[in-house]
Amino acid sequence: MSSLRITPDLGPRIFACPSCKETIDTAAVKCPFCSTSIDPKIAEAAADAMAKVNQACSDASYLRIMAGSMLVFLLASILPLIGFVAIIGFYFLVVAVPIMTIRWWIKFGGLHSDENDWRRAKRTALISLGIWVIFLILVIARFTGASRLR
Repeated sequence: MSSLRITPDLGPRIFACPSCKETIDTAAVKCPFCSTSIDPKIAEAAADAMAKVNQACSDASYLRIMAGSMLVFLLASILPLIGFVAIIGFYFLVVAVPIMTIRWWIKFGGLHSDENDWRRAKRTALISLGIWVIFLILVIARFTGASRLR
């Protein structure tokens, strides 16, 4: 009886040509744009780096969406019928955004790249953290204000 192992076939992946910076796939032996010879090992390493930068950009975008959703949940909390669900969503994001931000920095903080996308991803992660801090201050002010009324 043979064991079945399913492995994803990634196929050719993309990277920037070291000479002309055009995006080509790792299966190319020569750049179609500048005719530079491509070393397969260097191509794979460059494709790995590009994939990691792309993942960092994607995850940073999710962080910003999560942080921005806090405003939506906070505003929806004043509506009848869905207000309770919205406030639960808001408090969930108050906890989830910093956890996901810490995860992002652990996973991608040590990445070094000269790409504009990477710089934008770092900035997006910091903006998400800034949005979270603003809402954390609102939550603290709400609780301290409510305790003063007692």
